[in-house]
Amino acid sequence: MSISTLSELLEQGQSAFVCYDLGRRIQSIDAATFRAIEQQQAPYPYPVQGHACFAVVFWPQLADQRQEPYLWFLKFPVDERGLLEQAQVLQFVTSVLTLLGNQITHALDDAQQQQLQQSPFLFTPAEEKRAALHAQLSQRWQREPSQHFAKAQLILQQPDDWQQLGVQGLHDVCARLAELPQCQHAIADRFAAYPVPLRQALAIALEHQQLPDAMVAPLVQQLTQAPERSELRADLLRSLASRANHGAVVTALNTLLPTASVDELVICCARLWQTFDPLQTEHVALQLLLQTLAAQDNHVFAALISDLLRLPSLRPHLMVTLQRDDLPHSIRQAWQQFIGRH
Repeated sequence: MSISTLSELLEQGQSAFVCYDLGRRIQSIDAATFRAIEQQQAPYPYPVQGHACFAVVFWPQLADQRQEPYLWFLKFPVDERGLLEQAQVLQFVTSVLTLLGNQITHALDDAQQQQLQQSPFLFTPAEEKRAALHAQLSQRWQREPSQHFAKAQLILQQPDDWQQLGVQGLHDVCARLAELPQCQHAIADRFAAYPVPLRQALAIALEHQQLPDAMVAPLVQQLTQAPERSELRADLLRSLASRANHGAVVTALNTLLPTASVDELVICCARLWQTFDPLQTEHVALQLLLQTLAAQDNHVFAALISDLLRLPSLRPHLMVTLQRDDLPHSIRQAWQQFIGRH
């Protein structure tokens, strides 16, 4: 049997596995979707800089549940349609088979470990993304959170000694907010008043988790009241990333987009792109976003339009909008300059 995909490699090696997206937000990808992406039957939905970023977590099918799983952080290029470049995946699969055969869950010796780590398709995500992934996995498998979990809860409710906060504990709390009403209330009430380093770390942790319903309205209210072009407003945008298609978030974005800073526009495009997808929301802010982008430096417009065009769910709507006859002059001019350079 010819093995050409990661799923086939893992199944042939008698491994169970789960897959997570590591691109824009940490979120699981179900097995059927992952196989469709591998076989180019569906685009990879969340590309970053032209790449698909995965965390593949696997373990022997007959292993004790307490055994620590294996973990690959993988990065593969995608084409402009978002389809995975299969030749690159096959190159990685072939290298693993050459190195390990089908025994991919056997312990590696030092030479094998070093050779595997030299693969151009393996990468090391930022600490925050690793922490978010581990928090989601421990919750998924009903394992105990890290030793920093209890301390993180206390600090979020009374941030006097916030410098003692462990990053993993913060992510563990954010992954379990649905079970922690006191922390929900504390964050919703105190977010704007937290010390800046704590608030920024919290915003990053929140963007990778599903924000509970009860927290959306208070954070949106703070977003609408935050000073224009402020770090606080940027942090609030990140914290609301998981609720980008919520009506209150869409309404707030419609209000703030005209005065958005470049940093805020980057967050909107990279984390809240669903706001601009007419299939996701009733009140489409796509043209308003384009007007704001067109008012920026040409390089900013080019970078963010290129990023948005990489999103398979948004690309067709974006192209239709950009080709409308009644497109405002500023957007048309910025778009023509963009396609002239590309």
